[in-house]
Amino acid sequence: MEGLVVGFEALVERIRQRFGEEAVRRVLEGVEEAIRKDPKLTRFGALLLVAGELGYLRSEGDARPSLKIGELVGGLRSVSVTGRLLGLKGPIERGGKRMLVLRLADGSGGVDVVAWGQAADRVASSGIGVGDAVRISNARTKEGPDGEVELHLDEGSMVEAAQVPDLPPLTALVTGFPQRVERRSLDVMGTVVGLSEERAVTLSGKETRVRDVLISVGGQLVELTVWSKHVEGAPQLEQWTEFLITSLRHRDGGLSTSSRTCVSPLSRSTPSEVLGPLRVLSSRPDGTCLLTNGRSYFLARGKALDRDVVFSVLSCRFVREGRHWWMEPGEVEPLEGVEVSEPADVPLGELRKGMRGIAVSGRLLNKSQLSEVRTPSGRVATVAFWLSDGTRSVYCRAWREAAERVSSIPEGRVVRLRYVRVEADRYGGTVVTLDPESDVFELTEA
Repeated sequence: MEGLVVGFEALVERIRQRFGEEAVRRVLEGVEEAIRKDPKLTRFGALLLVAGELGYLRSEGDARPSLKIGELVGGLRSVSVTGRLLGLKGPIERGGKRMLVLRLADGSGGVDVVAWGQAADRVASSGIGVGDAVRISNARTKEGPDGEVELHLDEGSMVEAAQVPDLPPLTALVTGFPQRVERRSLDVMGTVVGLSEERAVTLSGKETRVRDVLISVGGQLVELTVWSKHVEGAPQLEQWTEFLITSLRHRDGGLSTSSRTCVSPLSRSTPSEVLGPLRVLSSRPDGTCLLTNGRSYFLARGKALDRDVVFSVLSCRFVREGRHWWMEPGEVEPLEGVEVSEPADVPLGELRKGMRGIAVSGRLLNKSQLSEVRTPSGRVATVAFWLSDGTRSVYCRAWREAAERVSSIPEGRVVRLRYVRVEADRYGGTVVTLDPESDVFELTEA
């Protein structure tokens, strides 16, 4: 048996049988008090803490159960967990100490595992790899730098391959990019489609390097900020390669690496496999286009493409300029009889700072006069207005060509705005911004 999983009631019953009713009373009172002091604790986590402090877990071997990862709380000792390995990084030197980082998941949650010294060396030489089922024993838990629970392995800890038939497969443990992020750490399988040049950033008086990476997560294009100090010793990111990237943080509508991020290459792909069939939504006189693959909107340039044409791209590159990523197609193949729908509009009530490349719809209200303002690039046209869907109204501002298009539409008409971004104003409110590349068109009411 790889590890006995003991639930709340079962562990209480074990304490009753071994130590009696008075011990159970003391433990349950302690559990309620621990939860009042720290509402983040689960009842089972509080039970483990209290029972351990009172000495009821010290002498009974199987009262130290193999826990589900989602049950872990800080401050536990002699912990055992079983899960599937999502990532591994190291050994590396940190503060004069040798360490190795793993990412483990079991379907109830994911956890970063930090092995120190000899434990790091044992893991490195164990031969375990991404996708393997592993069992960790005699570990301790603590809160990491971001407040999430981590497992730490010392000299007496063990990591070994395990046979766990009911453990979910790797693909089931790594989800796509969520619209609503309910946890700090995210693990994604994403294919790199664009890489910017590295740039220097100074933080706390120290210079580090960072680059922007565009990845496709299930066809959805997401920007990932990669800090070089977080991926030291990791495989180099390459275009059209799928990677499993763990312990990412949600940041302004995109993702960012963390100190616990692990990077593992999975497979090579082609542009047509990654992006899928593409449809031209609009084509502008300057040769730029707005495209969709059904999951994301994105910009293209450098090749004349007619509106509503559906095609597959056999070769291309993505280039970051300013706020936007541009696809520059090479060889393309027209597709007949293939339909590509547009991504669903984001309801106004669900708009969040950092969203970009999305579409919204509503009634155009309280439009200002078209005017010009001075910017670092000269005087440009702008117009402000409110957009309402009947349940919420949001403030919007359009620039340059988008401003001229908005100005030509009478107030009260229903409009659709494609490829817009969401910012926060100085008071923390929501602002929808229309760049020159945004699409503005009037909808016909039924």
